[in-house]
Amino acid sequence: MKHIFLNERVMMAIIIINTISLFISGFWPGSSIFEWADCFFTLIFVIEAAVKLKHFGIRGYFRDGWNIFDFIILVFALPSLSYPFVNATVGSSALLAFRSLRVLKTFRLFHFIPNIGKLLNGLKTAIRSSFLITVAYLVFLLVFSIMSSSLFGRYSAEYFGDPFTSIFSTFQLFTIEGWYEIPNAIAKTGGPMVGTLARIYFSVLLFHGGIMGMSLVNSIFVDAMAADNNDEVLEKLEQLERKLDALQKQQDKEQ
Repeated sequence: MKHIFLNERVMMAIIIINTISLFISGFWPGSSIFEWADCFFTLIFVIEAAVKLKHFGIRGYFRDGWNIFDFIILVFALPSLSYPFVNATVGSSALLAFRSLRVLKTFRLFHFIPNIGKLLNGLKTAIRSSFLITVAYLVFLLVFSIMSSSLFGRYSAEYFGDPFTSIFSTFQLFTIEGWYEIPNAIAKTGGPMVGTLARIYFSVLLFHGGIMGMSLVNSIFVDAMAADNNDEVLEKLEQLERKLDALQKQQDKEQ
């Protein structure tokens, strides 16, 4: 029994089955069958954690980052054990508020992704490398959000009525998602001249913040992740070059 709960392949299969069960349960919300099934899977994960804690000890268990990750997800999933016994019509129940958190168990599949450690290290490197440019981009977003709110808040309160709403609208503009709707809405209430100025303003803002700005942030982030992989290749090439140099020197001595 202990061997089963320590077998990573078995646990991966159980997680996949649980994920499929959660997906299918979305078509029959409130079905008691799926509620009991989710209870069963959560109980398996509780037993797995208990077996690992007994096998590795508390210190050994929490020394592994993935075990910490699994344990946190399990804590969020524990309320699902009470779902079959809770009246679903009781909307004020605090336990029902955690219903959606049970899907977090699916994140355990990340544990089984090949080379996930290298991917996470590359992600950390990319985040560190792109941190300053990201901060600069956020400052750019904040400045022009405030400016847009001051200029066009009176004409389109829906998009620029307050700085917070303006930040969301400006970020939507940067993603090039329906960007033309914003100046068109201003043109309807502000008249032809204001509409023309708004179209020019937001076209320039879209080019610098959306096309150029987001492309710059993305390129730095992707280059940093690729550079992490390239460093490993370069290190191997350097080792190979040193070995070739050593062989060449040995041949020179023999001659």
